[in-house]
Amino acid sequence: MLKFLKKNSYISIGLMLFALFFGAGNLIFPAFLGQNAGSNLSVAMIGFIIMGVGLPLLGVLVMGYSGAQDLLDLSSRAGKGFGITFTTLLYLTIGPFFAIPRTGTTTFELGLSSFIAPENTVIAQAIFLAIFMGITLWLSLTPNKLVDRIGTIITPVLLVSMIILIIASLLNPMGSAQAPTEAYSTNSLAFTNGLMEGYNTMDALASLVFGIIVINSVKLYGAKTEKQIFSNTTKAAVIAALLLALVYVFISNIGTTSVSVLGLQKTGAGVLTGATTFYFGNVGKILLFVIVFLACLTTSVGLVTACATYFVRLYDKISYKTYVVGLSLFSFAVGNYGLAAIIQGAVPVLVLLYPLTMVLILLGFVNNLFGGKKVVYASTALVTGAYSLYTTIASTFKLSVPAVDNFLVKVLPIQGDFSWINFAVLGFILGLVLSLVKKEN
Repeated sequence: MLKFLKKNSYISIGLMLFALFFGAGNLIFPAFLGQNAGSNLSVAMIGFIIMGVGLPLLGVLVMGYSGAQDLLDLSSRAGKGFGITFTTLLYLTIGPFFAIPRTGTTTFELGLSSFIAPENTVIAQAIFLAIFMGITLWLSLTPNKLVDRIGTIITPVLLVSMIILIIASLLNPMGSAQAPTEAYSTNSLAFTNGLMEGYNTMDALASLVFGIIVINSVKLYGAKTEKQIFSNTTKAAVIAALLLALVYVFISNIGTTSVSVLGLQKTGAGVLTGATTFYFGNVGKILLFVIVFLACLTTSVGLVTACATYFVRLYDKISYKTYVVGLSLFSFAVGNYGLAAIIQGAVPVLVLLYPLTMVLILLGFVNNLFGGKKVVYASTALVTGAYSLYTTIASTFKLSVPAVDNFLVKVLPIQGDFSWINFAVLGFILGLVLSLVKKEN
């Protein structure tokens, strides 16, 4: 099996990419969706897969398609200052400030905390985080071995662990699909909420970062021309996307069939804990820990590796290994604040960065249509960024302008979490007009 994976390197790279994407949140979201969607699960999952799988797939592909050296190169098409600011904020967000420490705290709270007495939680979490980040540090020090270690060893173990749970749920379902909750009561509501749940996985943010890891891995295994790089990147990305979609479908099915036994849970974590206990008793807690540990570890390693590589490019007087050590230690410190605090702190930054990330992905694909003109990138990013900044300040500090709020709610054709699209289109059109005016002058 290992020889086959090494011979067909894009398969190993695809397995590695799947593992990089697949963290604990990717288990929790579909399980929670399944419980709430009930008999409307199939419609909800279509929406979930479009946003939770389709967007990350586009994010990886755009890095191979656009010809950009990395995310900094792509974002700098809107201006050097914007490129450095946006890229640094993104790496800090999905890196040491939030996402990396969240992998460790999530693993502890979802997979290990049930074994620990409440009075020992703080010290136990610190010890576990030290071990978790220590393993992350060791694996991240040799990025050229990621494909072999994650793609050919860790990912197969992760998949086998999940397959055990999935097969048990298929052979002996806890119950049948129940009526959907009010939010999923019609097909249109189910589809829309499925879209939002997939959108909220935020994997699109990581896709631009993981895309570079894939491209570097493809090059390491012999791809040289742009055509070869894009072809192998596409193959690996499609493999990862298909695996993500399959796992989402089966995990959501566990949620759908669990309501009669477990009742409606507040989060997907309760669904998974209840399901593994139902099928395997106390051994199920160990199985869940293995699944969550491997899922979060691979994500943590990918993020540390990506962040260290970026900061070396930004300031190369500090070595890659020093960055890895620093990122691991800082993430350990942040992780001790606990999962709830990390999630709460991440929300404002995600509100700011997510629309800009979507804009860069879309512009990267249509780059040739407008000749890659800087003014189009800059105008679209500026207008979208202005909207994102306003909504971030308004939601975080409760500071808003009534006239602006009235305009956003009553005038814009697209509402809700996707309202940034209005401003992205406006900025894009403005950029095209400015590019034509500049050309005439």
